[in-house]
Amino acid sequence: MARELASDQQHRSPGRCADSHRGGDPAGQRRLGRTPVPVPPGPEEGVSSAGSARRWCNAERLRRGFRNQSGSGSRGDYAVKRQRGIALITAILVVALATVAATAILTSANIAVHRAANLQDSERAWWYADGIESWLLTILERDIQDNQYDGLGDIWAKPVDYLPIDEGAARGQMVDLQGRFNLNNLAVPDKQAFDRQQAVFLRLLRYLEIDSFQAQGLASAIRDWIDTDTSPTGYDGGEDAEYLGFNPPYRVPNRLMESPTELLAVKGVTRELYVKLRPYVTALPQVGTPINANTAPEPVLFALAREPGPLQKTFLEERVRKPAKNIGELTGGANAVFGAGDADTTMLATSSSYFMLQAEIFVGSGRLALYSFYYRPAQGAAPYVYARSIDTE
Repeated sequence: MARELASDQQHRSPGRCADSHRGGDPAGQRRLGRTPVPVPPGPEEGVSSAGSARRWCNAERLRRGFRNQSGSGSRGDYAVKRQRGIALITAILVVALATVAATAILTSANIAVHRAANLQDSERAWWYADGIESWLLTILERDIQDNQYDGLGDIWAKPVDYLPIDEGAARGQMVDLQGRFNLNNLAVPDKQAFDRQQAVFLRLLRYLEIDSFQAQGLASAIRDWIDTDTSPTGYDGGEDAEYLGFNPPYRVPNRLMESPTELLAVKGVTRELYVKLRPYVTALPQVGTPINANTAPEPVLFALAREPGPLQKTFLEERVRKPAKNIGELTGGANAVFGAGDADTTMLATSSSYFMLQAEIFVGSGRLALYSFYYRPAQGAAPYVYARSIDTE
């Protein structure tokens, strides 16, 4: 009776393992490759064995838990390693982005520092240029008080090749613009006066070895560029109808030239032709200005004579020491430089009113090329600057 009661309690015990009914064959478990499961106490051991059965089941569950943990360990290790790899890539990406940002900030700061330094050097160069400009105003004013003529031996005509300044240097020279041919003289309204101006200009082009046919067309085109009418000068001239056919089209200004660089826009002027003409022409804000024989370059001086000869060559060699003091010395006497058939006396001069400063200032890493244009009235009034330009005349 006692045995039946114990057996019934064991079958109804909640602590009895479910596997105890199917785990009693150790040999079968070994065949399946599993660890033999101990057989729980049987009912023949009596009622006292119920507690032992529950303890056995708890131990079995604990053992199975360790086995499950050991079986899933490889998957857990893989997950941990994967998370570590993602963290490493993220860290490398953050460092790379930080490096790029730092480089960009440093580059921007370096550019800003250099820009500020260049602006400072440029501003200082402007102050030096302004000082040189004012200094030459006093020189021109003093020169007119010393003599009534202008020559290459005057103090204003001496170039300065190197002038040391704080953290840099300056150089420059003064040029007599009335020693050049004034392109705006071709706009003189009087026909006879125009013919005289044109004759000098054509002789200048001939001296520069420019074809006579091309020279004639250039003179007509320049006149149409600066005169006030809309009628072409001969068949070589050109007004709006001519220039509107260009690509791109544009109109003629019909006003005086402000710079010799305008020649590049005139019909028939090539860059090679402009380079030849540039040292010998100017664009003064006045029509009919005479040419100073004391300062004119050789091509311009020879263009004033119908047929240049020994007289012009001798004067060219001696004019630095012995400049002509008045027009009478150029056209009269045994040593006259010009005679009948040469340039009219209204086209000759021995003094000037228009000058140009060519200055170049170097300060630090900055450079400034300044062109200042002076006008000195003949009546003895103070000279002044009427125009400026940067890097080009």
